[in-house]
Amino acid sequence: GELDDESLLLSARRKLVAFLKVSHTPKFRSEARGWLARTDYLLGDQTAAGKIYIDELNRNGSNLSRETLLNSLRINYGYNGGQELLDHLDEYFDTPEHAAFAIQLVTNPGEPGDSHPLRGEEAQPFEKDRLPDAYPRIKSLLQEHATLFQSNAGSQALALLTMRTALRMGDPTGAKEMAAEISASATVRADPDFNWMLASALFLSHDYAGAEQPLLALFHSSRASSDEQAAAAYGLCGVYRKTGNVAEQIRFALWLNASQKEKWASVPLVADLTVYWAGSGWDLGLLLDAEASIDAIRSFVDRNPDLTGIPLVKYSLAVRLARENRYGEAAELYRSIGAVQRASRMERMAALYEAASRAGLADHEAREARYQMAAFLSANPETIYFNGRLWSGFQRYALQASRDSRLTRAERVEEIALERKLKDDQEERWRAYLIFRDIARDEGRTALGRKAALAGLRCLRGISDRFERGDEIRKADLELTRWLR
Repeated sequence: GELDDESLLLSARRKLVAFLKVSHTPKFRSEARGWLARTDYLLGDQTAAGKIYIDELNRNGSNLSRETLLNSLRINYGYNGGQELLDHLDEYFDTPEHAAFAIQLVTNPGEPGDSHPLRGEEAQPFEKDRLPDAYPRIKSLLQEHATLFQSNAGSQALALLTMRTALRMGDPTGAKEMAAEISASATVRADPDFNWMLASALFLSHDYAGAEQPLLALFHSSRASSDEQAAAAYGLCGVYRKTGNVAEQIRFALWLNASQKEKWASVPLVADLTVYWAGSGWDLGLLLDAEASIDAIRSFVDRNPDLTGIPLVKYSLAVRLARENRYGEAAELYRSIGAVQRASRMERMAALYEAASRAGLADHEAREARYQMAAFLSANPETIYFNGRLWSGFQRYALQASRDSRLTRAERVEEIALERKLKDDQEERWRAYLIFRDIARDEGRTALGRKAALAGLRCLRGISDRFERGDEIRKADLELTRWLR
């Protein structure tokens, strides 16, 4: 039959249907189904033709090649199925495979300018408002045909596709509802993709505690790629930050820090995957250097003495203790991990701090002792209060709370203040300057006062630009300069 002779096409169709009822030869049956689909296509029945091609593509042992079937699907649907697919969308929700195909095509349209593979025609633009209109229909049809998720064949692909579609449409609640339709014993629940999307839906719905288990399942899955495992670890850092579980946040941040160069190769891919990507990549630095309390870090060390990365945590704890003027405790920690030079500096700082704090000193003697402590500080920049092991010279790229999209407004305000305090606490020259300034003011125009003012000026002019208090530094510089004149 030809396109202009419908009667012969209908006759051919009746014969093909009759043949399929009696034939038992698999190869002949495949060929007959292929011709039946071709006849439906010529008769203008996109839906009937498409279903046959989809079934044949999913059938083991088809006599039709994959290339032939894919080409037939392209000819039948073009690049987006057009209005005919939308008009007959409900007819595809009879099997998981048919539904998945239709959803995939409707939600992933071709671009304007794509040509039809057979006719060379230009594909019609897929208007931006069609997808939002189609999604509620898809969601409603899935709810009406919830039994599709219980099928033994095809349900896994359908479940993953519909959850992904919901997330792409900004509907995490819909993704959760679709996941709930899948039985607890379904094998898809062990799929890395399923756990990732379920965790994403929960996290985006602000159910942070609920997102923990699917993320843990993904992290420990033997089927997860190294990138998926890294994305899960980042997500868990976010979950534990939101739920206040500092110990587990440190654990997974440590894992990321130890494995980022060896275990995951595609940083941009991880950034696209995870719900809690740190643009800087240095979450561990902020966590150990500012966010976690000293008590929380010490508790983590005590409970995980043999964990990979514990020496770095101990080192960071020692730095934090030094900023609190607890130099003796810091020295002990440094010696326990073999940081001998840092330990020696802490012991020297402990002696200087004790001398400057000793009771009963005359005012001039106390100022002299404080001068010696400040002089030692200014002579050892970035080796007493600064944690070089965490930052490796890249800290300024990590301190970005003002533009961190992961934070709520309240979290951003808190984080900005925390970053400012960190910059103040870790800058040895700034802290030395404050001591020198007070000595000059209290001592007056004596040799010690002048010496302190000059030392203060040297500190101000040597402070790293990452400190950022530019206006205050210039003002302080002018003040000391005038005082000396």
